[in-house]
Amino acid sequence: SFRFEPSVMLSTFESATKVWSGLHRPPLLNPEASLGQVLLHTFSLNPSKVIQIDADTGRSMTNGELQLRAIRMAQNLKELGFCKGDMVSMACANSENVTPLVVGLLINGMPFNTLAPNYGVDDLVHMMKITQPKLVFCDANNYETVQKAVELAVKDKPLVYVFESGEMNGVNKIEDLFKETGREQLFVPPYLGDSRQLLAMILCSSGTTGLPKGVCVSHAHLITMYGNRFPGYNFQLLFNFSPLFWATGVFTLMISLISGLTRLITRKPFSEDWCFELLERFQVDWIFTPPSYAHLLLQHPRVKTANWSNIRLWAMGGSAASEQIRDSIEALLPNGRTSNGLGNSEIGGIAFDLVKRKPGSVGNLLPNIKGKIVDEDGTALDNGVRGELMLKFSEKILGYYKNPEANAESIDDEGWLRTGDIAYFDDEGYLFLVDRKKDMLKY
Repeated sequence: SFRFEPSVMLSTFESATKVWSGLHRPPLLNPEASLGQVLLHTFSLNPSKVIQIDADTGRSMTNGELQLRAIRMAQNLKELGFCKGDMVSMACANSENVTPLVVGLLINGMPFNTLAPNYGVDDLVHMMKITQPKLVFCDANNYETVQKAVELAVKDKPLVYVFESGEMNGVNKIEDLFKETGREQLFVPPYLGDSRQLLAMILCSSGTTGLPKGVCVSHAHLITMYGNRFPGYNFQLLFNFSPLFWATGVFTLMISLISGLTRLITRKPFSEDWCFELLERFQVDWIFTPPSYAHLLLQHPRVKTANWSNIRLWAMGGSAASEQIRDSIEALLPNGRTSNGLGNSEIGGIAFDLVKRKPGSVGNLLPNIKGKIVDEDGTALDNGVRGELMLKFSEKILGYYKNPEANAESIDDEGWLRTGDIAYFDDEGYLFLVDRKKDMLKY
């Protein structure tokens, strides 16, 4: 079964500052480039590699096909007058052309705000009032809701494009943005400036109460976060149900594109039968779910007859994974194991128990992440003492879009993020979450 055997400690402790640090791993990919430039180069190295499989239609897409569609998207948007910095809203499920759209936007330096495809008008209006998009993408089944939100929220009316619009009349169809330009072979991605300040996307982050905030993520942040792979991560097919509204959806997309790992997508929401069918039919070897999905699968009659032999890693996150659920899943995996982790919208992946399980722990800090536990006065605390978890990534966190109050509250002068998590580290650098000081962030 899959095991990660490190040759060095996964995290180290600086006793003077009481700071834990994940492995220092300089980016293998250049964070001074734009992410679109990096991805086009990555695709060109193995153009025949299948990078995406659509479970609903059976269609697959190679790196070469993705590259061509993304270039056409970038060129056609530029032809329509869109340029670097123009804001985009996306409220869509995981359909076939979402990925080439994302890459095309990254190539042009057009930041996008990912919204839940099932958002109601009020939630859409809240975020669109903040971002004021010039371009909006949605699905056929939420088109009317999105149109109402656009009319209420956006001052200068944006173009709205619809994925898989079928027989709908009077709408802009996204397929028009993939039309041949005749200039694809001559395309050179533009230089977009400082990638550490260049906004790639805005993720929605909110508490259990209160309205969402827009988390700003730079091109350099994504390149550094997802451009390093741990040894042994030779998986073939990655899957989770999350659309790009969730940080886990962004995680699987970026891991796929930057690492060249095939990603399985579906528009359908989770159900036990559909999940069983996907795992068996497509031979998924890395799946990411919340623990609640694992619990439902364990209660289903098919659990006793399903073929679990392909799964090498079942990653859980988004809420606490009980030891009982992990034990029950691992008993079904002859060639695999479970993992528990922590992440948020502001940083991405934070901690992961790659080596060994400790009951109640989310694991060690990931590469280029620093963490410390502080008291109410901001004083760093010893191992084993509970306090607020503060985190810092090697790339500067850009903060919250048009929200200086939230930036001042959440990010200190040295770039440390106040997470609102009450936690502690043990003497081996394993992180334990205990409680929330403030509302949960979506992940």
